[in-house]
Amino acid sequence: MPSLSQIHRPKTFADVTGQGHVTETLRKEVATGTLGHAFLFCGPRGVGKTTTARIFAKALNCENPKDGEPCNACQACVAANEGRQLDLIEQDAATHNGVDDMRELIEHVRFAPLGGKRKVYVLDEAHMLTGSAWNALLKTLEEPPPYAFFIFATTEWHKIPATIVSRCQRFEFKRIPDAELSERVRFIAKAEGMKIDDDVVRLIVSRSDGCVRDAETLLGQLASLGAKELTLETASLVIPQGYGELAARLIDLWASRDHAASLREAQRLADDGIPLVPFFDDLVAEVRRRLVASADAPQAFTPGELNDLALLLFERRKDAKVGVDALFALQLAGTIAANGLLRHSRSPSVILSETKDLTPETKGDSSPPAQNDKAREVPKAQEKTKESSSEYQIASSEGQRAKSREQQVKENQELSVVASEAKQSQTPVAEIASSPEAPRNDNAGSPTVDLNIVRMKWQAVIRAVDEVNHSLPFILKISRPEDVRGSTVILRFQYAFHLDKIVGDPKNRHIVEQSMEKVLGERLALEGVVGEDAARAEARSQDIVSNILKAFGGNVVES
Repeated sequence: MPSLSQIHRPKTFADVTGQGHVTETLRKEVATGTLGHAFLFCGPRGVGKTTTARIFAKALNCENPKDGEPCNACQACVAANEGRQLDLIEQDAATHNGVDDMRELIEHVRFAPLGGKRKVYVLDEAHMLTGSAWNALLKTLEEPPPYAFFIFATTEWHKIPATIVSRCQRFEFKRIPDAELSERVRFIAKAEGMKIDDDVVRLIVSRSDGCVRDAETLLGQLASLGAKELTLETASLVIPQGYGELAARLIDLWASRDHAASLREAQRLADDGIPLVPFFDDLVAEVRRRLVASADAPQAFTPGELNDLALLLFERRKDAKVGVDALFALQLAGTIAANGLLRHSRSPSVILSETKDLTPETKGDSSPPAQNDKAREVPKAQEKTKESSSEYQIASSEGQRAKSREQQVKENQELSVVASEAKQSQTPVAEIASSPEAPRNDNAGSPTVDLNIVRMKWQAVIRAVDEVNHSLPFILKISRPEDVRGSTVILRFQYAFHLDKIVGDPKNRHIVEQSMEKVLGERLALEGVVGEDAARAEARSQDIVSNILKAFGGNVVES
């Protein structure tokens, strides 16, 4: 039994839904006789490319065309409508895509039409033809017989060689607007004697994504139930249900920063049997909807946060598809979103490290450290001499390199003397640091900021940068203070172009250095390195091994 799409296939250009910019041009070409010999129909699937090609072929052979439209009454039109037109040759290029197939077609082109005035060749999925096949066809396209016409239908015209495209009239088919698609659904339902609710029409249109064929297929599924009145309750038995409302609810929980509730909701979805891997598609669709809506009205998430959320969901969906537990991937995404860490979503390792370093001071206090804070950092300065230094590829001039290790040890020893004298005199350290009579360090001008202080204050530095330049904080948030060498802060970047943007640009570098001076109270230079340190690389490797063991079972065997 024919499907609804076959029964109600358009028979004239005017019957084609939503492609008036194409059908009107083709109709006028037929009416005036100003015809090309090769046509390229491109656009999404199921929007009428092949249907339009058949109508065009029928119009070319019609014995009594009416202003470019086929009459559907002559012998040629009747044969075309019944699928008996011998001069309309349709070929699936996806399966007949080789040189031999093209040679056979070229041989067929040499013969005159059997019954009509013209022979029309329709090649569907034309982008699947091989380069050699196109080359074999090229000469025929350049000098075709006067009766031969070629129509290439494709969803990916950019894969077709430019030498072919340049010899074709190209027509862009578009997705069908919701209003026109709704009218098409109502028209077919009425022709079939069915009463259809508006809610069902909206459901069909929303599931079709602008594709007429999908809409007609869904309506055919409903018609197979035998019901004369199609309600939303009836439609729910047949039409696959989406999870848009559940996705919107989960994103609302993330936006409200309700971390615990979002974890419970994700667990409930899994317990209810919701397929979580495709559920990521519904989440992305909801984020897209909100991103578009944010242009007209404020949303719970800012446009920047919605962008980060979409990228985060793409990453977690990819993890779920390659074997990571989908529930864990969803809960991890929720943890990042519900805790306001979306700006770090591109680098989960940075999230974990920076939340570990997070202190109340990073949330609001952006003032420089007081003198007593510097005095309390004396033991940390001594610990710094015990740390082993690693090799860095410093993106800076030689004159701005860090002080030598020997000089730093000397300074730390002098700072130790200050702390020792304070202890012997039983005077509070804070008073020594602020008292005019306190012993002065010969290197009093040397910086007293260490790596811990920089990390604790880094969010305040980023906020200070944001007051001057709104694009730099994005890079700084996914970078990490790696070390402090004397008066130089070493920043580790994920990508080389991030380093070039911050350190390599004198203007941007000056903005960051001024912001560090404003927040940390010290004039510091900025240098950078690219890549992942050994500890994190090892941790990432261990995570991969753990995920493999979790997915497939087994034990690690020591060699």
